[in-house]
Amino acid sequence: MKRLLVIFSMFMVFFSGYAKEININPEVGAKIPNLKLENLDERKVNSRRIFNNGKETLIVMAAEWCPHCHQELPEIQKFYEENKDKINVIVIFTNRKTSLENTKQYVKDSKFTFPAFFDSDDSIFKSFKIKNVPTNFKVKNSEIEEIVQDIMKYDDLSEMFER
Repeated sequence: MKRLLVIFSMFMVFFSGYAKEININPEVGAKIPNLKLENLDERKVNSRRIFNNGKETLIVMAAEWCPHCHQELPEIQKFYEENKDKINVIVIFTNRKTSLENTKQYVKDSKFTFPAFFDSDDSIFKSFKIKNVPTNFKVKNSEIEEIVQDIMKYDDLSEMFER
């Protein structure tokens, strides 16, 4: 009986960790599950509060060290400032090759005010299978409508959300 309990316990430990992984099929039409986001102040935010407020959402996957992101993020800031009442904008920064402190400093120095999050354990980037930054997702009702893996300008963003 003890042996059976040990085997069962090992089975539960193994599969309990497995069940917690999020796997997102990053294709148009895919549903985005509830994500546990962490803002730059290390506060947890439930993504359902963002995605289920009736507005479309722009998710930007970025890195503070990325030169292409440095070109795009000022455009994201402008888009955010002019559209925040009708479109959710969130930027999720990777932990790859950097730290939370470096990311905070970059956001502060750049005077960005858009909602910024840090993927401290790389789980979101892995779940979305992000290989390149920036990667941009247009989301409506928790469903991916469009994916752009390139630098987007303000006009590109405006056009994306007019469709």
